[in-house]
Amino acid sequence: MRTEDTDGPAGGAGIEASRGAQDAVYWMGGDARWRPSGDCPPLTRTTRADVCIVGGGFTGLWAAYWIKRLSPDTDVVLLERQFCGAGASGRNGGWVNGWEDALSTLLGRFGREEAMWLLDASLRSEEAIREVVREAEIDCDLAFAEGLNLAMSPAQMESLRGEVRAAEDAGRGDLFRTLSREEAQEACGSPRAVGGVATARAGSVQPALLVQGLRRAAAGAGVRIFEASPMTDVRRTLPAVVETPAGTVVADRVVLAGGPWMARVPELRRTLFVIPSHMVATSPAAAQLDAMGWLRGRPFVDARTAVHYGQRTADDRVVFGRGGGRLGYAGRVIPAHFHDEAETVEIIGDLHALFPRTAGLAIEWSWGGPVERTQHGTPWVGSLGSHGNVHYGTGYSGNGVCPTQLIGRTLASVALGLDDEYSVSPLVSEPPSYLPPEPVRSVGARAVRAAIGRCEARADLGLKPDPVSKFVSRGLDFSMPRPIRRGGSGAPPRL
Repeated sequence: MRTEDTDGPAGGAGIEASRGAQDAVYWMGGDARWRPSGDCPPLTRTTRADVCIVGGGFTGLWAAYWIKRLSPDTDVVLLERQFCGAGASGRNGGWVNGWEDALSTLLGRFGREEAMWLLDASLRSEEAIREVVREAEIDCDLAFAEGLNLAMSPAQMESLRGEVRAAEDAGRGDLFRTLSREEAQEACGSPRAVGGVATARAGSVQPALLVQGLRRAAAGAGVRIFEASPMTDVRRTLPAVVETPAGTVVADRVVLAGGPWMARVPELRRTLFVIPSHMVATSPAAAQLDAMGWLRGRPFVDARTAVHYGQRTADDRVVFGRGGGRLGYAGRVIPAHFHDEAETVEIIGDLHALFPRTAGLAIEWSWGGPVERTQHGTPWVGSLGSHGNVHYGTGYSGNGVCPTQLIGRTLASVALGLDDEYSVSPLVSEPPSYLPPEPVRSVGARAVRAAIGRCEARADLGLKPDPVSKFVSRGLDFSMPRPIRRGGSGAPPRL
């Protein structure tokens, strides 16, 4: 999401820095520990399964892992359109955190009892990730040394204080530690930081290596994984039928875990919109990061809607990114979601403006990828078709490393027909909101994003937002009534 904050170096500096970068995902291309599997061939025949999972990212792999852990005899087939982790799971910023900083949103949407269950479930997901990484011996640089929520303006600091107050009112003030201006600047090396909040239980991970380890764990548990096998059709029959270009899976139950490609499912087209998140990685600079106060396992994020985020990698690089960019019309994934030179230049400028000591570091990698976004920002689990045997999980809105574990665990209970706290959680529901139809959706989204940018830019300068921008920015919460379904379950989804 682009803003109108123009503080920082001239665009020419960002252009020159971006020219030396490889247009590839650092987590895969720059880490010798990551390897394509080589043992997950495409599906080339018809096969039978108890459960067919579509999607080899975090959601699909966690669902497969938990299904086999809860019911080892269940036959599970997993289909992946490219290779496991090719989507958002292998491209993200590597933040591992629960929903501490979303508690006020959870309270507003679900009420106190359910919000507190969701908070605790998200924190249990952190522990589950730790446990699986330890038991499966996954080398993925998982480390927990707090998370930094930085405020770059008084308005951002007030927003962070609101989350702290919500936690304190709920009796969970232990989740946060408020940082003074001096403490925030010492922790991140940014002279623009006016304060912040440290999230006690957050950490970071090398996401592509976590995917790699989960794929190995799932395969070791007996999950049959087929890569380069995109779903072309799903028939919501009993049993369901999932088709790929060269093979077919007949399954009692189907789990759709396609990330942003879920926006192409007919029933979900008006629940999701697709935006990119772009990132860069610098050359290694251990001494520089030590001087700036950056620690491994202590990622940072600011309090903007167009959020900046980053971490210090195990080989002492700065990985830095920003959410937002070109909207995919009607939920489409477009080439600019993966590479957008203008976005990369702006992100490099943002990096140098927020952290001036990074200006001398070479930008060696740049990449992007699509993210599904919702109005409410909370994922959910639902079911499709008259038989209720096609399930899905979606809606991470840029925060998926930890929530995917919770959604995967929930999908396992739903797919297995279990009666437990996960299958009846508040996350199991109909779509929580609907977007306007196109072209109103895209036109409105652009107007809202521009208004939010104007409001945040003025707030950074200590100014109040203009009335028109403030009014338009509220469109982020606008929801349409549930669409009327016509003629059964609609056309088959194609991912």
